[in-house]
Order: sequence, then C-alpha cells, then structure tokens
Amino acid sequence: MLTYIVRRLFQMALTLFIVSVISFLIVALAPGDPLASQLDPKKKDADLERRRDEIGYDDPVVKKYLDFYGKFFQDLGAVIYADDGYAWKLNSETAKEPVLPTMWRKAGVTLPLVLVTTLVVWCLSFPVGIYSALRRNTFKDRAITVISYTLIAFPGFWIALLIIGFITKTLGIPIVSPETIGVELEGPREFFDRTWHVAIPAIVASLTGVAVLTRYVKGQMLEVMDQDYIRTAKAKGLDADTVYYKHALRPASLPFVTMLAGLLPSLFGGSVVFEAIYAWPGLGRWFLEAVFTRDIYIVMTNLFVGSALTLIGILISDLMLSVVDPRVRLS
Repeated sequence: MLTYIVRRLFQMALTLFIVSVISFLIVALAPGDPLASQLDPKKKDADLERRRDEIGYDDPVVKKYLDFYGKFFQDLGAVIYADDGYAWKLNSETAKEPVLPTMWRKAGVTLPLVLVTTLVVWCLSFPVGIYSALRRNTFKDRAITVISYTLIAFPGFWIALLIIGFITKTLGIPIVSPETIGVELEGPREFFDRTWHVAIPAIVASLTGVAVLTRYVKGQMLEVMDQDYIRTAKAKGLDADTVYYKHALRPASLPFVTMLAGLLPSLFGGSVVFEAIYAWPGLGRWFLEAVFTRDIYIVMTNLFVGSALTLIGILISDLMLSVVDPRVRLS
C-alpha cells in the first residue's frame, strides 16, 4: 500500500506539472492586452509600459512561468503558516488584493453552499434510486422516472430564477446573497437567516443532480440484482433486506466511490451559474470575473489548485475503492 501511494504521488506531481505548463501557455499566450483595460484610461502610455516592466508582462514565457510559480509557492507557505507579516507576491491586477488570501476567504463563502448541495444530492439519490429499483415497473417507479426526466429536461438556472421570483414576490423574503443585506442580526436570528439563504440555493442547485444520480443508482442496482449470486441468495431463503441491502447494495455502490474524485474540486470551485444567480461572492463567481478581465494571477491560481484537488480526489477514491471492494488489490 505504501509503495502504491508513493508511486501515485510521483505520478500526480508529474501530471500536475504537465497541466500547469499547458494551462499557463494557454492563458499567457492568449491574444489581447489585459493591462490596457485594467489601468486607468487617463494614464499615459508611459505608465502602461512602466507597469508592464514591473510585472514582467513582456518577459519570455519560461521566465513568466517560473516567476509565477515561485511567487505562488512562497504565498502558499505564508497561508499555511499564517504569517501575518508576510508581503504577498501574487496580487490581483483588477481587485488590487493578494490572490491566495482572497481565495481562502471566498472558499469559506462557497463551502457552505456546495456542502449542503452535495449532502442533499447524495442523501436523496441513493434511497430514491434504490426504492425505484426494488419496485421496478410499478406506478411509483414510473412516477419517479417521470419526475427525474422532467428535472433533467428543465435548465437549473431557469428553475432558480422562477423560485427567486416566487419567494420574493409572494412571500417577500429575500434569498439572494449569503445573508440579508442591510439588516443587522445576532444570535439565533443570524443563524436562521444564514441557514435560509443557504438552504434555498442548495436545494435548487441539487435538483438536477438528484435526478441524474437517482437514475444512475437505479440502473446500477438493477444490474446487480440480475446477477447469479443474488438469485442464489434468494433461493437460499434469505430475507429481502439481507439480499438487497447487504449483498446487492455494496457492489452497486462501487461506481459512486469513483465519483468522489470530483467532490474536492467541486467543494473548492462551487457552481459559477448559481453563484451568479444568487449573488454569492464565492470562488466560482470570482474566477469567472477574472477570466473576463484576464487577471492571469487569479486564473492560473484557480486552475492550478483545482487540478491539484482533482488529482487528490482521484487518489482518495481509488484508496476507498480498495476498502469497499476486497477484490480490488493495489499493486
């Protein structure tokens, strides 16, 4: 096991290096001049050239790559060790603020929304999918199928806009942003206000995920239930709960262990669409604005951290797969 983990860590480091090179080349060599739109239009061309020299905009690509990641890892060390007196190296050209501390702060805004969304999706999809599989071709199974396909067919952002309009106009309750704007709340009232603002966007964002994963759970469960060993267990006289929830459920859950690989980057990045609709100042919206303004430091930091979290998630899912399925051996 230790040998396998060491080898995978080496492979992850190599993969991350290749991804960092390719992504940096794509961003750095993109056409256009981002500095021209970020500086004050009243400033002279000499000011623009001086700023280019300060950040090394016209340096060779290799030098810019080494300079960026040198600053990135220095800032990362300061974040890890909480060095308050550190002078940040990577600073946003548009927001005029250090990149990594801002990313950490915005991750705290995105995290509750994505955690609740993920929790709702996984807690609803498995019982509903299993329930539908155990009652296939019944009225309840067909009803679940119709509802699932309906939720898949309707765009999530459209449903989000409908719910915002209904709640704000009918109930007069604001649900955009992480908290009610312009109102000072404390104690339990503040807690319930934040809970309300998280719950509604999370439930809306989870609708499509629940529909898709429910169909997937049902398909996997039906496939396992048709296996010979399940029929053998029934023939031996085992009760239905033992057959379905002990012998069938565990093999049916194996594909979903691999889906955990995307959990870490999703927790980090959140949903750009729902953050924009519900006015959440989180990571997804921050990254999208950086892409539009071509703030290379923000874009590259998000790409690198997201890639690293994806590789870590894949490693964790592989290790969990070996625990869930004894047939899997890490060699």
